[in-house]
Amino acid sequence: CRNSWVLLMIVTLSNAAAMYREIGYVTGNMCFLVFAQLLYVNAIQKGEECIITTWDIFYEKFGWMLAYWNTCGVPFLYSIQALYIQTILKDYSYQPWQLALMVSTLIPAYYIWDNANSQKNRFRMMRHGVPKYIIQRRAFPQLPWGHIENPRTLKSERGELFVDGWYRYGRKLHYTADLVMAFLWGASCGFDSFIPFFYFFFFISHLLDRERRDDHRCRRKYGELWERYLKLVPYK
Repeated sequence: CRNSWVLLMIVTLSNAAAMYREIGYVTGNMCFLVFAQLLYVNAIQKGEECIITTWDIFYEKFGWMLAYWNTCGVPFLYSIQALYIQTILKDYSYQPWQLALMVSTLIPAYYIWDNANSQKNRFRMMRHGVPKYIIQRRAFPQLPWGHIENPRTLKSERGELFVDGWYRYGRKLHYTADLVMAFLWGASCGFDSFIPFFYFFFFISHLLDRERRDDHRCRRKYGELWERYLKLVPYK
């Protein structure tokens, strides 16, 4: 996981460097994309201790499918926006107000995505007895509200559900914020081609499948407790 996202950042920065070499400057669109992907990649690196509690590791054991996709798909398909800007849009850039609007949308989406994932995974780590010094790892930047010390939960003999932090307001807010960021990656390339939005639409199908899987699994695992959770947090 670490190598795939670092390689993505290297490919994106390489496209920005190629643009500078060819036209003597880097456009606003490319700068926005570099900034957006830098936020994302850094979040994955600084929160890598949370990866061990994810479905990919805890249940699927990071098998061949995930290893292949993280090696080939992530760095070479998710960087398609940078290549598109460098080859197709090298002489075009959004107006400053358009870029400002995109940044003002990106920052809240990033904050919610980072915070929600931190809250969820650190709760899991506490539940499984992970040492506190690992849970409160201080990699930069640690955003406010990323860890809830005594979270509100729903409990039964079947288990325990986290209903605090961002998860008081929606069951999948981290997915929603992730999709907003994916859309902005594509939007940095304009709207004349479907190609830069491949990642966005691929991600939609992936997250819809994951949401159905999670709901089915939780209904089977938690039973009546899950129904109580749906009434308490009706929004996805």
